[in-house]
Amino acid sequence: MQFDTRSLWIYLHFTRLQLNVIEHSQISDPKVISEPRAIYEVKHNQLVQINAAAQARGIQIGMGLASASLLYPDLALHEYRPEVENNTLEHLANALYLLTSDIVLAPPQGLILRAQNMLSLYGGIKPYWQVIQQCLSKQGYEYQSAAAFSIQAAKLMAKHGTGVITEERSTINDALQICALSLSDIELKDLEKLKRIGIHSMAELNRVPLSELANRLSRVSLDVVSELRGQAPSRVSFFKPLSQYDDYIELLYDISLADKLRPVIIHALNKLSDFLYVRNARCLQIHIDFYQREHAPLPVTFDSAMPIYRSADWLSIIELKLEQLSFQSPVYALKLRCHRHEVAELTHDDFFASKSTHVAAMSLLSRLMSKLGEHKICGLKFVEDFRPEQGTLTSAHLNTVHEKSEQSIFADRPGLLLRQPQPLDKKVKVLKGPERIVCGWWDDNSISRDYYIGQSEQGQQIWMFKTPEQQWYLHGYFV
Repeated sequence: MQFDTRSLWIYLHFTRLQLNVIEHSQISDPKVISEPRAIYEVKHNQLVQINAAAQARGIQIGMGLASASLLYPDLALHEYRPEVENNTLEHLANALYLLTSDIVLAPPQGLILRAQNMLSLYGGIKPYWQVIQQCLSKQGYEYQSAAAFSIQAAKLMAKHGTGVITEERSTINDALQICALSLSDIELKDLEKLKRIGIHSMAELNRVPLSELANRLSRVSLDVVSELRGQAPSRVSFFKPLSQYDDYIELLYDISLADKLRPVIIHALNKLSDFLYVRNARCLQIHIDFYQREHAPLPVTFDSAMPIYRSADWLSIIELKLEQLSFQSPVYALKLRCHRHEVAELTHDDFFASKSTHVAAMSLLSRLMSKLGEHKICGLKFVEDFRPEQGTLTSAHLNTVHEKSEQSIFADRPGLLLRQPQPLDKKVKVLKGPERIVCGWWDDNSISRDYYIGQSEQGQQIWMFKTPEQQWYLHGYFV
């Protein structure tokens, strides 16, 4: 997709994205976060991201592992993983998708917003940028930003740290002139050629006609220069929200006890909640893989009896099963997956309609499934049999839990039946009856009883019956 040079773009450059992701997952432990920490790229043997504590000890970006270890032997190191940053950019795009329509992923550390078509909606660049800033501040990642009328110009200004967010072309051009070309996407070999003829900044580059650069620079670098000057349009593909959710979180340190993972899981669930909220969706099942240092990952599945999306609701389910987990070796990372979700149904209940009883029942069922296991939870189903002992059937499957309950002809029977009828040895008052039940001759389990609803001296309503031999039995209580 191509846009002309009149479109205003905002570039977001996340300077320490992987490091922020790791530290943000353990934000509840400030002592650990304050330790010197760095992201190490094995391929080039250099540090690519460092925190303030490491910088205070003289450690610098681009430094080799040996040099950094000499300055501070206890430096906490994490291997650079581009997929972590790519995944985080997608989560950020999901969060921003509610506020702005056109988003471009620029991995591994960039996001591009097309602001031009949002200015009329928000009433200008200032209120639009305020809304974007509020969203970004909730995510907690460090970033540099800039606005320009081409993506390459906005990217160069953002990396330079100008922080210019405006629609004024003169202000943008003035800020662009002082930017160093070393931060641009011009190829390294071409940057060396430009340095040899004394071109280091955009101001110096603009003095040279493009025709004179054609014989010196590659085609890729010429395209970058043309876009930096505003002489070529931007070509991008816009972000589309994902249908599946995957989130990998690396821990600051290895954890052996399951309950110590609670802050990290809360952080992961909050991100999942935002993902589902954007789509007006809920889910019945999530998976968490616990990556163990010396053993294979431990996959755990968490189920809910009703579709939910709030992180607090999922946490109450996860905590019950988390208490029973034991790891073979310390956990260094976890991955939360949600590959199936459903759109929340629109309801038309009035203001006074109450679903609290149903929600409470489903919440209790979810907790029991998490605590005991789904195979130990059974449901009751009505059977077309007038005999009370045969009137319900235990079902091991809970697939019908979301379906509407069918009306039963036995709705006026007590909620609590005794396993075996007991002789009635107390004084009661008959309130209603009799209801004669004579059946079961077809399977050699016949009964002949007259059932009554009675009330004890304490006011408890009971279900009792009389046999043809005039013997009275207690069979259940109304609750």
